[in-house]
Formats: sequence, structure tokens, C-alpha cells
Amino acid sequence: MMPKGSYSVDSLLEFLKYAGMEGLVNPASARSRRNAVEQLAAELTEEERADLRKVDVDDLASRFHKLEESSLRLEALELYAERFRLALADFLAWSENPAAFDTVGSERLRAIPRGPSGRSGIGPDQEVAERIALESTENPSNVVPVALAENRTVHIAGLPLDLSAAEAEKICRIVRAFAAEPGDGEDGQ
Repeated sequence: MMPKGSYSVDSLLEFLKYAGMEGLVNPASARSRRNAVEQLAAELTEEERADLRKVDVDDLASRFHKLEESSLRLEALELYAERFRLALADFLAWSENPAAFDTVGSERLRAIPRGPSGRSGIGPDQEVAERIALESTENPSNVVPVALAENRTVHIAGLPLDLSAAEAEKICRIVRAFAAEPGDGEDGQ
């Protein structure tokens, strides 16, 4: 998943993705924490980016607020800072002892329990949905990846957040028009 002993911002982001997909942290909480980290990470120093144990979250939020010239409401900044703190606390706890990891914050009751094999308790459909949601949060152009098979993914761009069922069906009809019938050759005949 990530280099052992790495405390970089990239390792934290990978951990949040992993924790959400594996049910270690409530998936929605993992996404919101990841978003907060991505927002505030722009103001991290190189030293802090390399070793997050050196970050003072209050100082980071203050730097962010000053550079953004108060364009972000103080309440939103405080929420980002709190989510960054929770993400950092979970990341450090997991890094120190993955086997004994237990998430901080109130969402621990909503985290998905592990299955009997020790793997994620998420069902296959929910796992694909979470993977798409987590991958789209790290994709600034709002491209939604849809896994078709191993090593085969299609990317859908420009989907509005308020997509109606009728609009979704129209998109489905267009995609179906591209599907080859069984037995068709490469030339469609």
C-alpha cells in the first residue's frame, strides 16, 4: 500500500483511501478527511510534507487562512482543521500498530466491520462504488472511473451532481449503442 515508516502527505492520502475502502474508517469520513487534507496540504512546508509528525495543525490552518485572505469562512476552515487532525491521528495510530488500529472520532460506530477472513466487510458492489467515489475525489477534473474488468476501466467526464434518472437512461442508451453483439467481428459485422 505505502512505504513502511513513511509519514509523508502522500502516504496519509493513500492511507485515507485504503481505510475507507477496507472499512477501517467510515468511507464518507475518509473522503471528507481526504478532501480537508488536500485543501490544507497546499500550505505545508517541504519538511512538513515529508514528515507529517512535524505539523502543527493550528499553525497550518492559520497560514492557510492568511494566504487565502479570508476567502474561506472561518467555520469551514475550522472543519478542515478538525478533519485534518482526525486524519493525522488515525494515520499515526495505524502507522504505529496496524493490527490494533481503531479510528478516532464518533464515526467509528459506523465503520464497516471486517469480515471473518479479516478482509473488508464491504460487499463487492459497495466496494466498487467506494473505489469510484474515492478515486473521483482525487481527480480534480471530475472524471468518474468505472471499472469494467481487471485492467479495463472507462472514464466518464462531466456528469452533473443533479443527474436525473431520465438523463442517466439517455446516457445508458448511447453507451449501449457502442456495445458489440456476441459474434460480431472487429468491423461490426
